[in-house]
Amino acid sequence: MTDMKTVLPEPVIERLDEPEKAHHASTENLSAGSRTPGGGKMLKPIKKLDAFISHLNRLMHTRESHDALILFLAYAAHFLATALETPIPERLKSWVFECSKILLRIVPPRLLSLLSTSKYSPAIRSLSANKTLVAERFRALSDILDDWQIITRLWGLLATWTDAKEFLTSFTSENESEEKKSNPRRYLVQKAIRATYIIGLFGYYGLENLAWLTRRGVFKWTDKTESKLMVWSLKAWGVYVMSEMAQLLYDRSESKRTGEEQDEETRAEWRRKFVQVLLYGPLTVHWIREGGLFPETIASFLAAYTEFITVRGLWKETAEI
Repeated sequence: MTDMKTVLPEPVIERLDEPEKAHHASTENLSAGSRTPGGGKMLKPIKKLDAFISHLNRLMHTRESHDALILFLAYAAHFLATALETPIPERLKSWVFECSKILLRIVPPRLLSLLSTSKYSPAIRSLSANKTLVAERFRALSDILDDWQIITRLWGLLATWTDAKEFLTSFTSENESEEKKSNPRRYLVQKAIRATYIIGLFGYYGLENLAWLTRRGVFKWTDKTESKLMVWSLKAWGVYVMSEMAQLLYDRSESKRTGEEQDEETRAEWRRKFVQVLLYGPLTVHWIREGGLFPETIASFLAAYTEFITVRGLWKETAEI
């Protein structure tokens, strides 16, 4: 603020015959003020916030990107709630305590002062004291985002219907007939994968929304029926995941067989999708199986990380050049 004061114009008494000159002097002084270090520091956070919001707006421009972001936020909130609700095992506490004692002996004092958490101790103590309350807030946020993305996915049935229509009408296309004659093996594999993909999505979207509408009282079915619908929707999701994995592996084998050269961006995109689908495999089994495969904290972290991979890729794609 002292810098800003030094560039403010001194009070002047304007004469009636010199209005333009006075206005020009005032404009110059304001411009000089905006160029001062203090002014730049004040505007920098606003510019960063504006750039972040603009980037976020570009990312959410399509329905797929919007769904991915909401799903990631839902999984992240669920993970934080689960982690806060899970008590820390005594064995882990003792292990951390022993490691801290070893670090105190071997870490140089200067580095130790940098690693010190004393300045954050009040916040840490406050979080520990209100851990249950914070977990409840994240759980509530996760539930809201879950409802949001389920409602959004309801409209995914429309896109899946369009895919199914195009798939069925493609059998009468002349181009399809020529492809079937020229490479029948590739034709059959692609059609089988595509059919599995559509069936999986139809089952997943439809059954999940029936279960959700039952939970919200739209359909007066029993809780047992709702649970069965949700389990079957997850099984349909598993079918979709398998079709995605089959498509990725088939594309890779075809590119190797034909010797097709792929650029680094294409290979990176393939790896990203492969890791994501690979993680969704055990997660799907965990969600279907009673009791699950992993502790809920690990499962929720893997789910959040899986969607983070998607959001990170979309964030890079929508960056301004």
